[in-house]
Amino acid sequence: MSTPCSLIAWSVTDRSLTLAGVVRRGDEATIRQALAQRGVPEDAARLELTPFDGDFCEALDLLRPLLGPAGVAPTVSVIGRLPLQKEELMRLDVQMPEWPAHLYVAYFMHSGEVANLVPSTLQQASAQVRLGEPQGNFPGWVVDEPYGTDLAVVIASDRPLFGTSRPVVEAQAAYISALAAALRTARANGTRVVVRPVVVETVARR
Repeated sequence: MSTPCSLIAWSVTDRSLTLAGVVRRGDEATIRQALAQRGVPEDAARLELTPFDGDFCEALDLLRPLLGPAGVAPTVSVIGRLPLQKEELMRLDVQMPEWPAHLYVAYFMHSGEVANLVPSTLQQASAQVRLGEPQGNFPGWVVDEPYGTDLAVVIASDRPLFGTSRPVVEAQAAYISALAAALRTARANGTRVVVRPVVVETVARR
């Protein structure tokens, strides 16, 4: 089940249905209505949906076939309480899949740009990775303007996706074009690719 601008994974047991992922703000009601129309009792549906504002629909359409099942690695979570405030650090905990994988983190900003936060690092199977901690000359990912809801997407692949390194920040359209080409190549050569999104909300210091 899905809405046009979402990235929702699902899992099911004998007694419950879980939907987990990200949806455009306001679409949660549409999903609840669809469940009701399918006869799913309200107390049997567990919705773990985070809403976002921003024009991420084209990216989500591209990534949707690569979304892993709910609760299965890779998983990603934001450390700390959302929304993150100005000058706080944006840090992510990532649980890698049960196979060695290259890790990418694409950060879709509501400004229409994408930051390649983690361009490509090879991780061991089932590794637990914390991203964004300050170390050496790296100050960490410090929250600053523009504030709003952004979308961080973890991408795990068993071979490198991009032949050349991506810019630190680029236009969303350029990134989507490059990612689409990379995914076509991945399908052609049998590269395994799985994605997981998380919404990151930032605000000015209160």
